[in-house]
Amino acid sequence: MSRFQHLDASVVEALDLPKPARVAFCQADRWIGYTRATQILSQLDQLVGYPKTLRMPNVLVVGRSGNGKSSILERFTHRHPVQETAAGSPIAPVLLVEMPETPDESKLWSTVLWGLSISHREKDPAALKKRSVKSAMHYAQVRILAIDEFNNLVNAGRAAGDLLAAIKGLSNELKISVVAAGTQSAINALNSDPQMKSRFEPAVLDRWKLDGEYLRFLASYERLLPLAEPSGLATRELAPKLYGMTGDTLGATVKLLKQAAVSAIESGKERIDAKLLDQVPWVRPGEWDEVARRV
Repeated sequence: MSRFQHLDASVVEALDLPKPARVAFCQADRWIGYTRATQILSQLDQLVGYPKTLRMPNVLVVGRSGNGKSSILERFTHRHPVQETAAGSPIAPVLLVEMPETPDESKLWSTVLWGLSISHREKDPAALKKRSVKSAMHYAQVRILAIDEFNNLVNAGRAAGDLLAAIKGLSNELKISVVAAGTQSAINALNSDPQMKSRFEPAVLDRWKLDGEYLRFLASYERLLPLAEPSGLATRELAPKLYGMTGDTLGATVKLLKQAAVSAIESGKERIDAKLLDQVPWVRPGEWDEVARRV
């Protein structure tokens, strides 16, 4: 055990797995509670027990694409799972859905109904679906409606205002909070309804910097990769190289680390170093224009 002090105790057993299983272990999503994510989760947790008031508070988790917004919503939902009362009735504190890519009110209500595992005719009138949504959410005692990809509202055009009004109406009638996540476009969409926008508190996921927080994230992630040898991801040699390859979004960093760990396993090297990173097929942020010129 002492040989593998660079690994979390829960990961050591994975070293004995067959190679395909170890690869799959590397590719699985892992949660690391870095400072800003922990702060936002604490903010969202407070909404679950918030008393029913005339004007329920809402939160917009906003950040660049690939910077961890969806992971935070997934973690938040996981922290407040569906339970059952003694009578067998469901209690679903948080309902997580995704804003349709080209949304309208009918599609939104269908998305919520499917999120509640309720079969229905998608061609039914929006008003009928809305009544079903209200009834089902009331029955399931939903306290939070979490909507990912909230920025898709901009694809609704002039209908964005109607969608926001519908969400606001649902919040008012059921006395629930809305937690949304999206890119900067989500803020633009909220501009179509200043009253609704005033109900949201922004929770910003800033761009990552090559600082202590980034180094702590790398060190924590290394402990979750089933590699027999330590890599030293947070060292002066590797941290700047990783940051230079992935830029300032968390998603790109995680994607590269997964690919590099798989390469380390398949090559038998059992560690990630600068030479291995140079051999990983990787397109740096900003290099897509060069890729387009080559095809």
